[in-house]
Parts: sequence; C-alpha cells; structure tokens
Amino acid sequence: MSARPPWTDPIIRVQITSAQATDRPRVTQFLTKMDHNGLYQRHFSHGEAPNLDLLRRIDMLGDADRHAVLAVGANGDVLGHGEYVAENGEAEFALMVLPLFRGLGIGARLLRAMLDHASMAGLRRLHGMIQASNAPTLRLVLRQGFAVVPGADHRVVLVSCEIETNVETKFFSQSNTANAPVPLIRNDPDRTPLHRRIGPRAPFWPRGGQVQRVSADAVGGGQEA
Repeated sequence: MSARPPWTDPIIRVQITSAQATDRPRVTQFLTKMDHNGLYQRHFSHGEAPNLDLLRRIDMLGDADRHAVLAVGANGDVLGHGEYVAENGEAEFALMVLPLFRGLGIGARLLRAMLDHASMAGLRRLHGMIQASNAPTLRLVLRQGFAVVPGADHRVVLVSCEIETNVETKFFSQSNTANAPVPLIRNDPDRTPLHRRIGPRAPFWPRGGQVQRVSADAVGGGQEA
C-alpha cells in the first residue's frame, strides 16, 4: 500500500496509486504505447526483454523490497510508471511517462510518491542511473533535490537522494553534495538491475576531472516528464 492515499490532479485528472500484481494487463498496454526513445532511456537497451523483466517485477510486488507506482488517467489507462527495488536500506528507482503526457508534472509526482513510500518503509536513500543525454529527467531529479555525479562511463550520470524517515518533513536532505559517494549497487533481489547498459551519447562530462554539481537551470533541452 502507498504511504498516502491516492490523490487526483484537478487539472489533468491523473491519479497516482501503488501498483499491484493485478495491474499487469494495463501496464502491458502502457508499454505498447511507449515511444522507442522513451523505452531506451528507461531500459538502456532495445528489444522486448527489458519490458518482460519489468512485468515480472510487477508479479513480485508482494515483496517488501519492491514498490511500483502508476499514474492513471480518468479512463483507467496507465500514463506513467515508476518503481524502486531496495536492498540493505537503499533503493534504485526508475520511471517513465507516455509521450503525450510529458511536461505536465507526472514524472515529478511519481518520484515524490516513491520518496514518500521509501520514507515510510524506512529506507535511507533513493538512487538511480540516468543517461547523460536525458536532460528532462535530469532536470526533474535536480528540482527534487537529488545530487548528480558522473558515472563510471561518461554517458551515464548517477543521482542520489538521502531520505528523511519522518514523512511530515521533507523527503530528502538538503545537505546532499555532488561529492557524496553514490555507489550503484545491483539491488534487485533476483540480481537483474533496473537498467541494462549505458546510453549512446555523452553531453555530460566533468570538467578537469572534477565532479560537478549541476543545476536544473543548466540542463536544457527536451520536455520534462
């Protein structure tokens, strides 16, 4: 169950709710509507295998270390999907939104719902891996207070957020710094990472070999989720 009751956006009528194993059919339909680029940015690879892995994780949502949230439209269709998989008090997250519904704040609401649930679950940190060319998602996590550092490969950045255990306060600590260590652990209990491999382009790179803190305003281009 989600930490807070599902809520409805009064403008675009989108409900954010926790996913259940019974949601597999409509998540399957959601995946058929995702654009090719969106799926690649989410999975870091092409083909059907990553989608099948995602659906298998839905089947295992009864596991306390797995949580998924859905953005559901007024007609019951899934418009966005987010999930995290936890191990040892830390969780890796990922999300995606249908092309027609990007730029409306759905991605931010999915991310806040995951932070909310992670806080209630007592997790210490939420982290993820984003393609360096994915400017919209980078802006999204920066505006939510995530620290961003380069990955081992310059085509990938790692994002990390310390979580407040008291959900009555902010979900994340404002003391995050870009120099904080952000180890990317393979934290799926079935040993399948949420992301498969690195993306194809490299616009983000630390200058002079130093880790850079990037501001949301500095990351341009694209339409935010």
